[in-house]
Amino acid sequence: MADPIIPNVVVVFYIVSLALTAVALLGVAITSFATTSRVDRVLAGIGGALAGYYAYYLLSSNDETVAIFYGALLLPFYAGRKLYLGFRDRDRARAERAAAKEATQATEEWRSARRW
Repeated sequence: MADPIIPNVVVVFYIVSLALTAVALLGVAITSFATTSRVDRVLAGIGGALAGYYAYYLLSSNDETVAIFYGALLLPFYAGRKLYLGFRDRDRARAERAAAKEATQATEEWRSARRW
C-alpha cells in the first residue's frame, strides 16, 4: 500500500514553489529589476499573476487529486534566469558608471593641467 503523505508533500512543495515564483515574477514586473523591455515586464507580470492564482486555487480547492500543470514547472526557471540577469547587469552597469566617472575626472584633470 502506498504512503499517502508523499503525494501531499509533493503538492505542498508544488504550491510553495508556485507562490515563490509568483512573488519573484511580480517583483521583476513591478521594479523592472531584471529586464529592460516592457514586453518582458508584462510577461513577468502575467506569469506571476497566473502562478499566484493557481497556487491560491490549489490551496482553496477541496479536491483530493491535483493536476500538475507542466508549464508552471518552467516558471521558476524563468524567474531565476531573470533575477540572475538582473544581478549580472546591475553589476556591469555599476562598473560602467564607475569607469565613466573616472574617465571624466581624468579628462578634467588633464584639461586643468594643460593651461595655454
